[in-house]
Amino acid sequence: MSMAVCLRQFSGKKMPWWNRASIKKVNTVSITEKSVKVNNNQQSTEATQHMLHTNVAKSHNGLIKMSPEMAARILADCNFEGQRAISRPRVFDHAYAIKEGDWVDDYPIHFAVLPDGRTWLVDGQHRLTAIAEQSSVVGIVVRMVDVDSEKEARHFYAGFDKRSSTRTNVQIIDAVELAKEVGLSNRMARAVFEAAPLLLNNMEPLGGSAKVRENPYVFLQQERIKVVSTYAKEAKEYAEIVDESSKELRGKLITTGPVASALFTLRHQPEKAKEFWLGVARNDGLRRGDPRGTLILDLLTRQINKGSIRQRVQQVSLAWNAFCEGRDLKVIKCLDDAKIVFWGTSLNGKVRK
Repeated sequence: MSMAVCLRQFSGKKMPWWNRASIKKVNTVSITEKSVKVNNNQQSTEATQHMLHTNVAKSHNGLIKMSPEMAARILADCNFEGQRAISRPRVFDHAYAIKEGDWVDDYPIHFAVLPDGRTWLVDGQHRLTAIAEQSSVVGIVVRMVDVDSEKEARHFYAGFDKRSSTRTNVQIIDAVELAKEVGLSNRMARAVFEAAPLLLNNMEPLGGSAKVRENPYVFLQQERIKVVSTYAKEAKEYAEIVDESSKELRGKLITTGPVASALFTLRHQPEKAKEFWLGVARNDGLRRGDPRGTLILDLLTRQINKGSIRQRVQQVSLAWNAFCEGRDLKVIKCLDDAKIVFWGTSLNGKVRK
């Protein structure tokens, strides 16, 4: 893999007091906590900045070896004050890459350097957080960019904040040619990829840092990619079923909750699930009280706020259970504390001994 050229661009501006000498290309160096002597917060910040600039100046093209201690100190002393909150799934994803040997060391982190020498981390806090939580030194490229004012530094940060620093689901799927590999359309491959966390967690959505720490693998891109491959057969069948629906209904049927529910039921009860989902998709002459018709009406009319994916799963499960049990269903009531149950599957509601 080629190394990114990430040396600081001085462009004739006055260098900070600690780095008046020209930058030389030498062997990669390691930043360690032993070099940093601090007595108070100001000295700590200055010492951290000094060590950071010195070691970047000694590095080859900005590539340094970052110790967990120094990563933690940079986050404490140099992080941009307006940084958004840490996303634990992103930190775990980076940490997993480090542990598995998939870490890309030439993908740079960025600092804005003000005229008075203050140095702000504007991009890379998740990678540094992952490094800080490891037990070994990790290679990483540091890019430092001079700015004329705090205003310019903030605009520099905003430039990173406005564009996602992580690849979108579409980009991930395209990068590994996932849709082509499993024989799905890009749209359906993306829908299954987004539904994967539900399938990996017994149809229960996960959110919040605490949940991530308890179930980190649910959020890994690698695990979600595996789900798309594992459920490719059911996804192809569901794609054919959905093609028979109206445009308006189709838009609802390929959202996360229904997709996960469809794949789950097609996996556990293929014949009954095909009958259920074809009835929903075709929406042709369903009698009043038919759970499938009630589900269609609920999907088209229920207003669900962001973060309420569980209701989309509940909608389907309630209709599915009534259909399989031969019951009429006139209204779908989703309750926050109700258990997710799917008739004829591993989530049948029975107590497991």
